[in-house]
Amino acid sequence: MTGLYRTLTLLGVILAAAAVTIPASASSGPFKVKQLRAISGPTPFAAGCPGAFHDADKIDGLVIEPAIAVNPANPRNIVATWKQDVSPEFNARDDLVASSLDGGRSWRRTTIPGLTRCTGGTSDTASDPWVSFGGDGTAYFGGQFGSMATSPPEIAIGASRSRDGGRHWSSPATISPRLAGNENPAITGSPTRPGRAYMVWAKFFKEIPATMEYTLSFSRTTDGGATWSAPVVISSPGLFALDFAPRLRVLPNGTLLVIFGRVDGLTGLAELRVLRSHDEGQTWLPPVVAGSIPIPPPEVILPDSGEALPQPGFPTSAVAPDGTAYIAFEHSTEPNAGSIGVLVSRDSGATWASSLLPGVPAFAWEPAIAVDEHNTVGITWYDIRNDRPGDAVTSADVWFARSSDHGATWRQTHVAGPTNLRTAAPPAQNRFGEYHGLAGLRRGFAASFGLSSPQARNGPTDIFFAEIGPGGGH
Repeated sequence: MTGLYRTLTLLGVILAAAAVTIPASASSGPFKVKQLRAISGPTPFAAGCPGAFHDADKIDGLVIEPAIAVNPANPRNIVATWKQDVSPEFNARDDLVASSLDGGRSWRRTTIPGLTRCTGGTSDTASDPWVSFGGDGTAYFGGQFGSMATSPPEIAIGASRSRDGGRHWSSPATISPRLAGNENPAITGSPTRPGRAYMVWAKFFKEIPATMEYTLSFSRTTDGGATWSAPVVISSPGLFALDFAPRLRVLPNGTLLVIFGRVDGLTGLAELRVLRSHDEGQTWLPPVVAGSIPIPPPEVILPDSGEALPQPGFPTSAVAPDGTAYIAFEHSTEPNAGSIGVLVSRDSGATWASSLLPGVPAFAWEPAIAVDEHNTVGITWYDIRNDRPGDAVTSADVWFARSSDHGATWRQTHVAGPTNLRTAAPPAQNRFGEYHGLAGLRRGFAASFGLSSPQARNGPTDIFFAEIGPGGGH
């Protein structure tokens, strides 16, 4: 949400870790974009959502912040979600979900019943959508929704489930009631334990700025999302520090990893941290610091236009079938100098090795990382290497890199673009949101991301799906 953007800008965060560049080398078999299509479509709320706070400020067809998941029980079943009809100040009318049963060739869009006033609920807005599959094929949706009529807004954390591949969804179960400061939820279905899923989220205590504290909470379900355990705080950084963007991953041995960012205003450090649990989240080991640097300046300005380039600062993570854990993060400090960092752990998250993704020649941001069933790791991101200073466009492209040797070597593929950042969402929404989606297939990857003009047809932006893998491409 925009509140997180402002907080991160205030604290000047760009997550990164000390890194050493590893040169690229040619590994076997090129990956290509095998499918590329818009999946968001026209807004289903063209008439607005009567009664919702500041509904008139919502922009029809402004869609951002997609997530994506692939059903391990049926890899042709893919589910994606995004924020629909966003305004600069008051977030989205609703979160939409799209599902495919044929490997991404066709999609059906739907809503979560009762999530907001748009779909029969009482909330003014929804945000931060996330999707995941359990190993039994149950699809889970997680997000936040609440009232924008108060300051700060009162936001609930909730979850929904689908047993038919994302075609139909239950009314959301409330995991945390409406509270000021609830943010950044992410849901994860268990790959090995039927009926189990986990939710992690941040809590931003902002009522007294001089003593504000930012924590992380955890809840789980053991009955397929019908009920959820009482929230428990799993990380409390202390005064003047911020924990944010938690993501939970499950190792093949059952260990839970919660990977998140921390910014400490007293020490001046930005860190990537990892919490581990061996008992389904009942207890947690002390956090591991995967990497840290001094907090960099808060903005990178494009000289020809004076615009601030996107800096969501959200780490992204994945776990491979062989148990290797990965984290990717942005660390770009100049318009003509970009970098995407990669952290790798092969001991269940206890220690991490770092490197930089090679071949990123300009400002780069918002990586997404995933691993396919053959242990190939892939990363997608945006960068502005093809931008031409002095024209009326800020051009960005979506790129993909993959490695079959745990990040030692990489090969790049162009995915989409160029697209115009200036016609996407406002800077406070990071143009395309704070994250986008990437999920592993049996061989290859399913990606979801936003594009603006000239690609968008249904509003200022559209959400696109791409299949990236070996073989023929477009």
